[in-house]
Amino acid sequence: MKVFVGWDSREDIAYQVAKHTIIENSSIPVDIQPLKQKDLRKAGIYTRPVDALASTEFTFTRFLIPELCNFKGWALFIDCDFVFLDDIKKLYDQRDDKYAVMCAQHDYTPKEGVKMDGQAQTQYPRKNWSSMMLINCEHPANAVVTKDFVNDERKTGAFLHRFSWLQDEQIGELSHEWNWLVGWYKEPEDGKPKALHYTEGGPWFDEYQDCEYAKEWYKGKASYLDRELEESKKKLEANKTKIITVDDLSYPPHITNYFKAKVNSWIDPTEHYFKSKEEIKTFEENKMGIKVAGIAPTQGEFNYEKKGLEYDPYISDFIIGAGGYISEFDRETGTDNTLIIRGLGGGGQKALKYCIENNRDYYAIDTGYYQPGTKKEYHRITKNALQQQGPIISRPLDRLEKLRYKVPKYREGEYVLVCPPSEKVMKFYGESLEDWIRNTTAQIRAHTDRKIVIRKKPDRRVRVTTDTIWKALEKAYCLITYNSIAATEAILANTPAIALAPNAATVLCNTKISEINKLNKHDPEQIMAYAAHLSYCQFTAQEMRDGTAWRILNESS
Repeated sequence: MKVFVGWDSREDIAYQVAKHTIIENSSIPVDIQPLKQKDLRKAGIYTRPVDALASTEFTFTRFLIPELCNFKGWALFIDCDFVFLDDIKKLYDQRDDKYAVMCAQHDYTPKEGVKMDGQAQTQYPRKNWSSMMLINCEHPANAVVTKDFVNDERKTGAFLHRFSWLQDEQIGELSHEWNWLVGWYKEPEDGKPKALHYTEGGPWFDEYQDCEYAKEWYKGKASYLDRELEESKKKLEANKTKIITVDDLSYPPHITNYFKAKVNSWIDPTEHYFKSKEEIKTFEENKMGIKVAGIAPTQGEFNYEKKGLEYDPYISDFIIGAGGYISEFDRETGTDNTLIIRGLGGGGQKALKYCIENNRDYYAIDTGYYQPGTKKEYHRITKNALQQQGPIISRPLDRLEKLRYKVPKYREGEYVLVCPPSEKVMKFYGESLEDWIRNTTAQIRAHTDRKIVIRKKPDRRVRVTTDTIWKALEKAYCLITYNSIAATEAILANTPAIALAPNAATVLCNTKISEINKLNKHDPEQIMAYAAHLSYCQFTAQEMRDGTAWRILNESS
């Protein structure tokens, strides 16, 4: 039995519980597939532009099911906010080949307002009919429902969700007990639910934790987590007996291949079976030609010595992934090697200025644009600049999803938030920090009488806990900085920004204080595209080490 479940990045736990309760109660094998919009876009199956009115990521993708099934057989679709209490086989056995679609035909009129994480609640005929559908993929009437049909913007949500391509007699009826709208149907007058549908919001949202039938969802979640725990235990036991090979190491292929050749040379020194010496020789000759050199930061700049490290770990990881080597600035001035530089300390600043003045290629490593938590997990890496300066490249959402980012709602703020750069940055550009603050404040006052709040960069521990940039931006009319990534953070927070020197936000923000009363504002799609692009410009230590960062950066250049 094929089952497609709508998947939304905000509701993965809802999908997991729905899937688990189907499997747990089913007496037949079930093939359950999440309808992930990002995967369908990547495959070129779903190309419809993002619809601001769509309440979920699967609002339209559900209608691709006949195409995904090659117009053969039957398939069930359900929203992700379901919990099954009965055997899904009983539902599947009700299919009737004379119908193109079968569903619970609710007479449902919700109250106007919001549902599910603030999404708009709208009213329309046949409301919620399409939230659970038995689809006869090979019915002649469904032959028109191709991917081109679904991707056609002229086919509105109202058209599709009302099954407007079908005649009334081609729509079969299923009992509402299989699509029990929580908060609408009542026991015992409406029967007994076989599958619960938390259409207005379920317990995975804070504001619906105590909704009707919450206990059934929590029970399903507990069962799902118990199963996940058992699976994890099995994997741990399997790992205890697993033989770790060179291929399991987190190094790029050019290093693991060298390791394998070295092992082969030890166990077969006469090369009776393995021709390893030639492979080693080739690797070492290639290594001699490597032209990527990591420049050691100033002693004590990042305190890696206190952590028991001999060298800056981030430069070290990137060097491994790029196939480079450790060096020092003074040893590299007479070469044409590409330099890897981290930070704007004494050694890094010296190397950066040299590269810029001599048109020398370099990669600059610094704090990432956006972190999924309070730890500095991601670092930005930029070729021949301190920050990615555009253009915005169309990117998949896969890396952005790992950051757990979503575009906040726009708010009209109260004050102008000024984020001065650090002393190190000002020194790099030959400017005085206090002069910059004084001159910038004077320019702002010449154009607006709004309150000005100066936020000098707090200590890291403070700025990731009690005094975050996100908190400061909550009531900000706009943010003004020199070239700090605070401008990027403002754009990601859906707050207008003015950056007075080129930086990662320049592609979207204003660049002059005189524009403070006509600021650039962006729709969520633009900000999402920007965030997705930046997610391909920052990397974890693991991605630096295994060559992922080097590969992506060179594909983009």
